[in-house]
Amino acid sequence: MLDVSAAEYRQRDDRIVEVVGSRWEPWPYTLKLEGAGGGKYQTIMLIGIQDPDVLNDVGGFHDRLLDALNKRTQRSIPPEILGDFNISLRMYGWNGVTGEQVPAGTAAPREIAVMFVATASTQELANQIARACNPYFFHFPNVERKELPSYGFPFSPAEIPRGQVYEFKLNHVVEVDDPMALVRTEWIDLSLVGGR
Repeated sequence: MLDVSAAEYRQRDDRIVEVVGSRWEPWPYTLKLEGAGGGKYQTIMLIGIQDPDVLNDVGGFHDRLLDALNKRTQRSIPPEILGDFNISLRMYGWNGVTGEQVPAGTAAPREIAVMFVATASTQELANQIARACNPYFFHFPNVERKELPSYGFPFSPAEIPRGQVYEFKLNHVVEVDDPMALVRTEWIDLSLVGGR
């Protein structure tokens, strides 16, 4: 292993930098193992919102809508069929990338895109959750006793099956005595392939 914790970098001229103090240290040979595997299934829906009532309280709207969508799903699909599921909302134009709380006093955005993500044990179940949530997702009022809003949706039908979601299942470093211990090599003579 090259240890550069004590290294010093000195500029010799406009093009050359001298590095001194680096040390090679004996270290076990390691291989990085990474692996992904199939997980659950997802269905997404997307809307665009310019409603000032929503834009002035994006965080509150997110929480109330998410709560309503979860309750509607639990009322619409029997628990023995529903099983373990998850609904998430991503508020693009507000905090859709990080998911972090937006600092107090942040100005309201001009518009946001909201992505609905249903995750379930099968694709059909993820689709069913999205269909059950469809009316609330597209018309959920942020202010009670006001006319029901209609948010903009780019696709019809609105539900977009994503299929199975793959996720990291293995991220590990293994010490080995022989660098080839966990590796297979197969040599193919391409001159013999295809009748040449």
